[in-house]
Parts: sequence; C-alpha cells; structure tokens
Amino acid sequence: MAGKESAAVAGTENTAVAGTENTAVAGRTRPVPAIVTPLTKVNLALPFSKITVEEPGRDTAELASVVAALAAVVERTADDPFLPELHKRAVALAARLR
Repeated sequence: MAGKESAAVAGTENTAVAGTENTAVAGRTRPVPAIVTPLTKVNLALPFSKITVEEPGRDTAELASVVAALAAVVERTADDPFLPELHKRAVALAARLR
C-alpha cells in the first residue's frame, strides 16, 4: 500500500513541478496555472499638509561652519582637483545660513 501511495504522491508532484495540468471543461482541455496571484491595490496617503518649511536654526548654521572648516582642512592635506570647489560651496552655505 505504501508503494501505491508514494506513486500517487509522486505523480502529483510531477504535475505541480510541470506548472500546469489539464482540466476538461465542456469537451475542451485548457492549461490551468499552478500559481494564481491576486491583484493587490494599495492607496498611499502622504501628509503634505503637515510639512512645514522653517528658517535654518543656529545648530544648522553651526554645522555648516564646521563642514566649511573641515573642507578647508581636507583641501590643505589632500591633493584633489574637486576639493577647492567643495570648500567654496561649504563656505557659501555657511554664509547663507548665518
């Protein structure tokens, strides 16, 4: 008996692996998909009404000053053509935020 059951189970595994099995519908055969995925629709609400724009605070201005100072140190110690431009941008940002 165990042999017949394992043969039956093995037969169903083979059709599942194949991906489709035939089903008779009104005298016709058509492939039936092995996996059916449902359609999922998601609505996403973003809280745009809660976003506020504020002037930069003292901490932000101080942070920009620190970044400008670090950019100056890196420019003096490393040789990279991008560093002078980076230093100029950091100084300009710090000046704008003061």
